[in-house]
Amino acid sequence: MMIRDEVHGTIEFSELEGRVIDSSCFQRLRRIKQMSITNLVYPCANHTRFEHSLGTAHLSGVIAERVGLEEEDRAKVRLYGLLHDIGHGAFSHEGEDVIAEYTGGHEAVGRRRICKGEIADIISENYHPKEIADIENSAYGSIITSDLGSDRMDYLKRDALNTGVAYGIIDIDRIVHTLTMEKEGLCITKGGLEAAEYLLIARFMMFSAVYLHKTVRIATAMLYRAMEGAIEDGVVMPKDFSEMDDDAAFTVMLKSKKGKPFADALLQRRLYKEVISLSKEGWSIKKADDQSRKFSQKLGHDIIIDYPRGFFKPISLKVKTDEGIRQITSMSRLVRSLKESEEDRLKVLVLADEKTREDLGDKIKGLF
Repeated sequence: MMIRDEVHGTIEFSELEGRVIDSSCFQRLRRIKQMSITNLVYPCANHTRFEHSLGTAHLSGVIAERVGLEEEDRAKVRLYGLLHDIGHGAFSHEGEDVIAEYTGGHEAVGRRRICKGEIADIISENYHPKEIADIENSAYGSIITSDLGSDRMDYLKRDALNTGVAYGIIDIDRIVHTLTMEKEGLCITKGGLEAAEYLLIARFMMFSAVYLHKTVRIATAMLYRAMEGAIEDGVVMPKDFSEMDDDAAFTVMLKSKKGKPFADALLQRRLYKEVISLSKEGWSIKKADDQSRKFSQKLGHDIIIDYPRGFFKPISLKVKTDEGIRQITSMSRLVRSLKESEEDRLKVLVLADEKTREDLGDKIKGLF
């Protein structure tokens, strides 16, 4: 199977990979947007988990070959790269934020899909499905999941391309050619340090300017309300969202009394507005939810208090030096500064519909 990809050019897939790609379980990823509802801010961000998964598989194979894996191991790593997002449900990570407490994260859901069902039946003709699922937590799994793994490099470049921003431009070729596989997992040699720094900066800027853009956060907060409302109404079970695509999920939410107003508003791009932003010091997700309910009841109008999700997981990138394996944070002041910058930029947002902000904006601000 040959596929022309917007990021990597022509990609070739094996017969087994082609059958996995053609399965109904994998084809569902065509209908799940990679960036959820970010297209309400960046209109061209309509690419899907499908093409990202193809790109991740390709890049996984390139890295696996570069670090010297045998052909059989390269094939397994490519297959796991292809399937690394098979557990995603409607609205990708944003949908996962709502249902993960019921279903587990997309990794857990994906493991179940790899080990049992349509995908497992295809894989089992060549491999035991569990050995593919187990790659995630092995040293070889770092080829996909690490800070310089195929997943991250593909989504940064693909998301930047489809949003039209310049922040995700990274030197994949330079990074790949300075990678090495050690017992600690995927590492970069000292010669690739600057390229790795640039990738981490690109990631920071993509989160700051795109993934956590203020209006994207507002739309996402409304999406949470739509999904939670549908669940509370009993219109849908949380696990059902993990089986749906984006359009099917909207259809369900529109049938919910609590979820419909928010689903309608998203479909018509009638987004809430920021009333005030606050330092996140002293706040938590639970406090924000509790205060949202309290102030909504007090004012008789819907108020959303959105606590920012931190976007930098701890940076665990390892660098191979003449003195041994070192953490990049011990070598790069630039990388250490990214976490501090993140803390400065994350704010708690107090949101209301446009009319409520106009009529009660000063009163709402007075509550804080």
